[in-house]
Amino acid sequence: MGRKIAFFPVAFLSFILVSATPVYAYHQKQVLGVSVSSEAPQIPPTAEGPGLILPDSPLFFLDKLKQNVRLLFAFTPEGKTRIYNAIAGERLAELRFMLLENNREGIEIAIEGVARNLEKASDHLEAARFRGKDVSELAKTINEDIKRKQDAMDILEEESTGELYAMVLGAQTSILKSKVKVEDNLPKHMIENEIRDNLTRQINKKIKIASSSSQELLYQIEELRREASEASRRSLRNREEALRKAIEKKNEILRKNNQRLFELEKKKQERLLQLQDRALENVREIVKKAQETASNYEQIKEVEKTGININTQTSQ
Repeated sequence: MGRKIAFFPVAFLSFILVSATPVYAYHQKQVLGVSVSSEAPQIPPTAEGPGLILPDSPLFFLDKLKQNVRLLFAFTPEGKTRIYNAIAGERLAELRFMLLENNREGIEIAIEGVARNLEKASDHLEAARFRGKDVSELAKTINEDIKRKQDAMDILEEESTGELYAMVLGAQTSILKSKVKVEDNLPKHMIENEIRDNLTRQINKKIKIASSSSQELLYQIEELRREASEASRRSLRNREEALRKAIEKKNEILRKNNQRLFELEKKKQERLLQLQDRALENVREIVKKAQETASNYEQIKEVEKTGININTQTSQ
């Protein structure tokens, strides 16, 4: 009995570590059986398969448990890098199914999982390099895997709008940062090519965005033109009358505003004149007092001078 109890956890862990692939067909059949809109954003099939349990399952925590067990047996940074990279691939595969089901929570979990696990993979790759390990070959593998994930996310970004677009954009930024970390571990002759590829990718994305915006603008112009051609004369007269009234109303508002501005300016000028008159009166008072002070000073000087002359004559 004791042997059976001891054997069960080992068998269970072994099952979790190696049995992710057989359930792929079941998940695929289950998800593809759900009717979805043809306009729903999608990504192409991925090289990796999904995890043991999809994010929309209440048992998804078991998949996280499986990942933790795998990481527990990865004793080196290189091993952890490979596992985190593999988990990111699983999340991308799961994202495809969550998009087909239009499961918002599952989509969010999958997108965050792709970005977060690639970030951890790049961090452990750097840790291995800091330990003196030659990780150039591993960096090549991780870099190519990230490129494939970026391609899939680019497609989703083009098809997304609203909240989904914001989630994808945030993940794209995080994935690019992880890729830059990985590129630092590539052979020197490859780094320049990767920088050029990154710039080319960003430029192409901006061109597509500009092209889409132009097409949307042309479509709106055509719609306006069609509406104008279909509008009746009565409708046009009503619009003209409404426009005329709006102009008259606007003119009346402008007239009243100008009248108010004139009255405010008049009051301001009157106030300024009052202040100037008061200031002028103050200046006059100051000048008058200054003149009186000067006159008093001259009188004092004359008195002092007269006193001096009297003293001089007396002494003689």
